[in-house]
Amino acid sequence: MKKALKTTLSWTLKLFMAVLFVLPLQGCFSSKPSGFVQATDGGTWSSIYVREDLSYDRAFGEVLDVVASRFEMDMINKDGGYGRTNWIYTWNKKGKHDDKYRTRVIFKFSADKTKVNIKTEAEYGGDGCWIKGFDTRLLSTMKQDIMGAVSRTTI
Repeated sequence: MKKALKTTLSWTLKLFMAVLFVLPLQGCFSSKPSGFVQATDGGTWSSIYVREDLSYDRAFGEVLDVVASRFEMDMINKDGGYGRTNWIYTWNKKGKHDDKYRTRVIFKFSADKTKVNIKTEAEYGGDGCWIKGFDTRLLSTMKQDIMGAVSRTTI
C-alpha cells in the first residue's frame, strides 16, 4: 500500500513539474503567423532591377518612400545604398499590436546601383523565446510596391 501511494505521489509530482515547465512556454510556441518561415539566416534577398532612366538618387528616394510609408526607418545610408526599418508589431494583425510577432524590411542597392535587393526579417514567440525567420507575405508586398516605383523586371 505504501509503495502504491509513493508511486502515485511520484507520478503526481512529475506531472505537476511538467505542467509548471510547459505553461510558461505556451506563449513561445503558439501557432506561427501566416507567411512566417523559420530561418536562422533571416531569409534570402530578392532582387529588383532599377529602370535605366532613373538616377540612383531618384531610385534610392523612391525605394525609401515606399518602405517608409509602412515602417519607421531605423537606419538609412544613402552613400552605402542601405536602409533598415525598426521592428513593427502590427504587420500580421492588420494594425493591431501583437507582442509575439514582429517584422522589419532591409534594402540594399548593388555596388553598380542597377538593382535593389530587399529582404524581410520576422520573429515570433515573444520576449525571451524569439524564433527567427522571414515573412513571405511582407516580402511579396514590398517587392510589388518597390517594383511599381523603380522597375518592372525581377531576377
